Amino acid sequence: MSDNSSNGDRPLIPAQVASWLGILAFVFVAIFAIAYAYVAFSPKTNSDVERRIAEKALRADTESKAKGLISETGLNSDGTYRVPAETAMSLIAADPQLVNKMRSYAAPGPSAPQPVTVKTDAPKVADEETLKRGLAVYSRTCIACHQPTGKGLAPVFPPLAESPIVNGDATLTIKFILHGLMGPVTVAGTTYDSMMPAVAGVSDQEISDVLTYVRASFGNNSSPVTVEQVKAVRDANASRNTPWTTAELGLE
Repeated sequence: MSDNSSNGDRPLIPAQVASWLGILAFVFVAIFAIAYAYVAFSPKTNSDVERRIAEKALRADTESKAKGLISETGLNSDGTYRVPAETAMSLIAADPQLVNKMRSYAAPGPSAPQPVTVKTDAPKVADEETLKRGLAVYSRTCIACHQPTGKGLAPVFPPLAESPIVNGDATLTIKFILHGLMGPVTVAGTTYDSMMPAVAGVSDQEISDVLTYVRASFGNNSSPVTVEQVKAVRDANASRNTPWTTAELGLE
């Protein structure tokens, strides 16, 4: 009887084990290389390319606007600085720290003048034509931040709806529009720490119209604001070229 085992029962010698392991390793490497090449060199879809281009352009545009806003602020002929509301909103959303940067660059304004009191025989209820004009101004200059509902965008842009500030002394809101506002303000228990830029290129009539509209909309029910009131506030603060702060106006 032979002591030799059959070929099927013969144990693998170390050289054969090494050979099989080498083959398996080669197969795994080849599969990995093929998968990597497919991912790395496969053509990108148009949507991928367009998305990347758009993201790059948005980053560049945001950075450029932020730098310009801080170091190259536009100066109007009347000495005031103005930033479009849409630009301010997009910059603040992209960089929440931008408000702090702008505060550090803003020079202290002159001492706050005495409150302006204007006696007028303003009607108790606004007429329809004034409200239509006010809605047009609101849609052009305010709606991006304060929204069609007047409820704002927490925690950046405060609501106008049923706001004690909006329904209070109109002198404050006139100042906001003419020169802007910086600093935290609390409405209905929520604190909004942002900035409102001065609204560029609006006349006394347009300010009167939009404030009258806001004070009669969104659940508000306050008296109209007259052109005479707006003019008095504008004239009293003609030398001012920086935003108001909530501390100056006693709103903190």
